[in-house]
Amino acid sequence: MVVDPSLGELVPQQTSLRRPVSPPGQRLLLPHQRRGRVELSVDVVDRVDGVRHRRLVVDDAHTSSPTRTTLQAEFAAHDALLRAHPEWEAPVVRDGQLVLSNPASEFFYASPTMREWRVRLVPGAGALLPVQRPGISHLPSGAALDDTSVAIYRDALDSIGVRTRAVVLQEVARRDASRGRHDARPRWVSLASGAAVPVLDAMSSVEGLSLRPHLTLVDIDPDALALAERMVAEQGLARGEDVDLLQRDLVRDLLVRSTLLGEVGAGSVDLVEALGIFEYFRDPSCVRLLREAFRLLRPGGSLVVANMLSDRRELHFNQRAIGWPLLVPRSVQELVDLVRRAGLPLDRTTISIPQDGVYAVVDVVKPAS
Repeated sequence: MVVDPSLGELVPQQTSLRRPVSPPGQRLLLPHQRRGRVELSVDVVDRVDGVRHRRLVVDDAHTSSPTRTTLQAEFAAHDALLRAHPEWEAPVVRDGQLVLSNPASEFFYASPTMREWRVRLVPGAGALLPVQRPGISHLPSGAALDDTSVAIYRDALDSIGVRTRAVVLQEVARRDASRGRHDARPRWVSLASGAAVPVLDAMSSVEGLSLRPHLTLVDIDPDALALAERMVAEQGLARGEDVDLLQRDLVRDLLVRSTLLGEVGAGSVDLVEALGIFEYFRDPSCVRLLREAFRLLRPGGSLVVANMLSDRRELHFNQRAIGWPLLVPRSVQELVDLVRRAGLPLDRTTISIPQDGVYAVVDVVKPAS
């Protein structure tokens, strides 16, 4: 094992999103702002295409949860049932009502809070907030979390994967900050930002910069941007001075036209992240997204995307018990092929997979001109 020396220990978990009062002269981190441990367990460069492949052990900070082992065993058992019954259909929301068609879905949605989560929040930005912020007391829709929903948001494999992919983004941000320019304010862009939790946490994780990055959040959903604005305020950032919010359609304004490219500025951005949108696109749109987002970067900048893996554990549970809609799981080789088809440099591409194996995080560094 190789431990990244720039990453520190955990701080105690808080139970509220309210900012605790820091002692004079000290900065007290919230749980999502902690600098968790990341261990590098595998680091291999493909001799043919030059892609770097990494396996990581990422500290999720909730591994001591008393319900994790039992809950994951129950999910795994239901996943096995789903694999044995391919005819069982995924849950759907019809006329505002959740329709459950198999025992695995009935098990997952036994809690009233989980049913409200599915009906009112999935697949929007608000659905991920209790996963990204374990310990909050209510859903964005207003429902109080019960014991079942708390355990799911904290301990389910999918919940862990959402958080560990965000930690990989933090690692990329710290890496780039350590070797980046220090004479100009860095510019970051989040495409399909949702509530912007991962990128805001990445900003909090970066230390030693004389100038804090300026962040542009892009999303088509006004509710997501409203939630992002709340997250921005909780981070102590100012709209305009620190963060811009753009309500834009990525398909229309980046993939079909170049409106967003002109608006943000080609070759002007240090970090572009799209952790939450890549897996919703079919292959041709993924290629276009990679190509156009890469054009936003200045030399030395990084593009970071993520995709659910097709060989992950409990894929059937995700697709037909939870019923998260529209995702396109992919293999590592399929992701490499998309980077190749987009014309991005494979020898500047890194694919990182945390130990949960749910997501692959792809980051590509733009070569210096």
